Amino acid sequence: MSCKIVSLTKKIWDVQEESKTLKISDDLFLTLLKNRGIEKINEFINVSLSACLPDPMEFIDMKEAVQRIVKSIVNGEKITILGDYDVDGVSSTALFINFFNHLGNDYSYHIPHRAEEGYGLNIDNIRRYSDSLIIAVDCGSSSKNELQYARSQNIDVVVLDHHKMSFVPEAIAIVNPHRPDEKDKYKNLCASGIVFMCILGVHRMLSEIGFYKAKKIKEPDIMEYTDLVALATVCDVVDLMGLNRAFVSHGIQMIKRRKNLGIDAMISINKESEITSDTIAFFFGPRINAAGRIASADVSLKLLTTQNPIEAKKLAMQLDELNKERQAIEAQIVEEASDLVDENLKFICSWSENWHVGVVGIVAGRLKEKYNKPSIIISIDKNGEGKASCRSIAGFDIADVINKGIARGIITSGGGHAMAAGFSVAANKINELVDFLKVEIEYEVTPHELYADCFLPLDSISMHMMKNISVIGPFGVGNRHPKFVIPNLKIMSARIVGQNHIQTILKDNKNNSIKAISFKSVNTVLGDVLLNYRATVDVLGGLSIGEWKGERYINLFLEDVAKCA
Repeated sequence: MSCKIVSLTKKIWDVQEESKTLKISDDLFLTLLKNRGIEKINEFINVSLSACLPDPMEFIDMKEAVQRIVKSIVNGEKITILGDYDVDGVSSTALFINFFNHLGNDYSYHIPHRAEEGYGLNIDNIRRYSDSLIIAVDCGSSSKNELQYARSQNIDVVVLDHHKMSFVPEAIAIVNPHRPDEKDKYKNLCASGIVFMCILGVHRMLSEIGFYKAKKIKEPDIMEYTDLVALATVCDVVDLMGLNRAFVSHGIQMIKRRKNLGIDAMISINKESEITSDTIAFFFGPRINAAGRIASADVSLKLLTTQNPIEAKKLAMQLDELNKERQAIEAQIVEEASDLVDENLKFICSWSENWHVGVVGIVAGRLKEKYNKPSIIISIDKNGEGKASCRSIAGFDIADVINKGIARGIITSGGGHAMAAGFSVAANKINELVDFLKVEIEYEVTPHELYADCFLPLDSISMHMMKNISVIGPFGVGNRHPKFVIPNLKIMSARIVGQNHIQTILKDNKNNSIKAISFKSVNTVLGDVLLNYRATVDVLGGLSIGEWKGERYINLFLEDVAKCA
């Protein structure tokens, strides 16, 4: 039985298990599995990548893609990888670079500059690399005109992508789990997952034809490449069940072996020793993305492909500095965009000529979380073109709205996923766009709901319990982080840390205590409660293991508070 609680911030808590006496770790473990609908426990816990991996040739056009790439490798043709500037695009490009470096064949690569070139294929780059086989990764599925141009010039292009598509453009091969004619089974793969499957197919074919023996090259261990697949899978916020869960579980083990010098350098500057999906999402991901947002994604690509430990350390530090710069820019834009919000609308659409195009996606995410509405943030360049990033709420597909806008001639181009997408729009059409959105963005307004697995008394929280919980990971979309309601706590102290976070110490009536942090809560209703409320409360949040001066402790990520039931 579940129960509902209205919090002090007027949110609704949906607590899946209403019993307030859950104390035994085994009971908690089984409760978490039940809440996730997991019945085959051993198969889930002991997930095997080899057991989950399909034959790459199951994907439509994969055979054509593999054969064409193998032909280029065997014949010594040049290959060019055209990627994207986010973690998935950079990781996809790095996967091919690391593979081609092992083979010793000729290649080049290009990742577009976000502000100067924008997302996806363009005819200039197809012309520039017309003397090679072009492999488009994490892009290309919607590049109808560009691929038609390549075809007309006899330029071979292989597309390995995962973005939504309503048509299949012409190319040597279009491998995408979202092809209208593709099976549903692997639609949650990110581009790096598709690239891994392609490289696996290429590797097998090279082995079958005796390429490695003839060239006296040691066969690569393709499974070692899963560190980059895990990185992309977590950061692209795709479902972490089935094959993706296997990729991330195996990839985290590869990361722990610290063979990729760039990832190893990032680990070295991280204050936490644990490597989990959270490490990837909240530490590695923002830094790898920072380069593509405010500088050049080449910095991140070099980090993930370097074989020089000194260079790796310098690049990791450079990304750390770029991430700090990104955070400062983001904070300023969030403040300005918030001032422009029309709270009477069911969506947020704010725009400016002064906003950095590389940060608008994060800002859209921040405003979506703050207002619980689909959010669109637009940066207008000096030529009067707006670049928009969108973040949506559960149950509303923003990509469908973009496709309708393109069909109506309001939006120039764009695409993405149900929850995150982007598009281009002329500045003089933004008012028309807003009117269009007023009609198209329609959904039932419901209170912001927070999920919790169960009530968990403070005295039942231990390192042993945390170890039990960890085997259910990696956590993310589709396998949500365990969240708990910890009842009957007093806020003993609360202080602002950083720019806008609040750190607290909470105690129960048995004098047990726990440190908690509430991110980005200054000047919010929750922040005011934490700083001023002194009655006994129930708190909702997730748990993690932190480390300070070699000592490990359990930390609570506090999301909301309610009056003590």
